[in-house]
Amino acid sequence: MTEIIDENAALKKQRSYRLTFAACIAGIANQAVVASIIALLFTSFMKLYGFEVWQLGVFVGVNFIAQLVADVILTACIDRLSYRKMAITSVSLSAAGLALLALLPMLPFIKNNGLVYPAMMLATVIFAFSGGMLEVMITPITDAIPDSKSKSGALAMMHSFYAWGQVITIVATSLFVVFLGAENWHYIVLIWCALPLTALVLFTLCPINRVVAEGGVKEKGKTLFSPYMIFAMLAIFTAGGTETIMNQYVTTFSQVSLGFSKATSDIVGMGLFAVMMGIARSGYGILGDRLNMNVTLVTCSFLSFVLYLVVGFVPVPWVALVACIACGFTCSLLWPGTLVVAARKFPTSGAWVFALLAICGDLGGSIFPTAAGFFADSLGLNAAFAISSLIPLVCFVSHVLLLRKDKAVPGKIDGAERR
Repeated sequence: MTEIIDENAALKKQRSYRLTFAACIAGIANQAVVASIIALLFTSFMKLYGFEVWQLGVFVGVNFIAQLVADVILTACIDRLSYRKMAITSVSLSAAGLALLALLPMLPFIKNNGLVYPAMMLATVIFAFSGGMLEVMITPITDAIPDSKSKSGALAMMHSFYAWGQVITIVATSLFVVFLGAENWHYIVLIWCALPLTALVLFTLCPINRVVAEGGVKEKGKTLFSPYMIFAMLAIFTAGGTETIMNQYVTTFSQVSLGFSKATSDIVGMGLFAVMMGIARSGYGILGDRLNMNVTLVTCSFLSFVLYLVVGFVPVPWVALVACIACGFTCSLLWPGTLVVAARKFPTSGAWVFALLAICGDLGGSIFPTAAGFFADSLGLNAAFAISSLIPLVCFVSHVLLLRKDKAVPGKIDGAERR
């Protein structure tokens, strides 16, 4: 049986695990900030510091590499580390990275010696690395909360706050720049530091359980190379691509096809996409195990495939934009849902399973949008979406195979031995 060890028994007796869930919510909302903030402010950076478009691509690439490095490191050692210490370290780094992003460009030495871009890059590496740590830590912390009526519902609800955090980040940051001026961007970044600092306090105070994996290297190898795990890795790899392509290019689509301004496109495109994601994840969080996750994932991946085809082939821009936004609803559970079915299938494997799946999802979220960008440059946005429809199609096939192989009873991972 899986053994769950309480890292602080005294705290467990004094405080509710609701505090733990709140810490995870603050942490994942902070992830939305660090993932979005550079892209939202880059137009301001171009105006203020003379940055070029290619430099945004470098920011995105460095962000991904730093996050991936964190994923790989934690995959190798997560089951030997304290969840509390890692969570506290990650949110502390996030607060430091955001503070450095805001403050370093204001220093005379940085401004006068043309060091604004490398200074921002340093800050990006710090908070991107912290985002990778948080991504790996938050899911097993949530999954190990005892007495949850629905593990899958709790995970979906927790992940919904990434979407809601993205909505708030987009709207608040865009409106701040519009009304208070691009030259004051530093202050909105400093305001966002409140999220990781809040998470820091909560992770310090809340009770945290951890799952200790059974078996050694041989058992991990057996899990890693099992057909079910391979299909799960393929499913979340394509889920990362399905979600990120639409999320990244819906703003560009709004600008190119409908002539919206940057701020309007961010709010109407990326903002509404995130709203739909939040609604779907929150809805599943409420319904929990009353819905079959495997069937839900098969349905959602197929509908995402259809919506990609609509964007790619329907010549009416408004219809295509609606399809882009609706895809936020259909693709919303593909990532957290795959984590749920993997946790059910391998309840004794430990947190490294979550870390490995996070690596696969991050790879998909980087490789596929990059490829879509090349297709968009050479063939146009609509053609890029049409070609990219193969990604949710592969995701659909993967979930069909997982559905056929999954014989576990949904949601029954609460019976692990706890002490």
